[in-house]
Amino acid sequence: MSSQPVPADEQQVAAQWDQWLAQQHLSGPNAKPDSANPVQMDHFTWYQTHGWTQPYPGENKIYAPADVPGAYIPSSDSDG
Repeated sequence: MSSQPVPADEQQVAAQWDQWLAQQHLSGPNAKPDSANPVQMDHFTWYQTHGWTQPYPGENKIYAPADVPGAYIPSSDSDG
């Protein structure tokens, strides 16, 4: 969670990112290196660093984790 206050109009999306972050295994005894989706992680880091006030470069809004463009990476097991 960001140390800066989240603007009121972005609190709902920031809460979704907090839920996403809680599901990642970034530290602790169950840490898994590189387990977080890199596109989502880049977006989360950008939003948090910029106080939830600036969209990711090249985008026009702050996205929820499930809506990040390019975040879906198909499994190597899939046919498409």
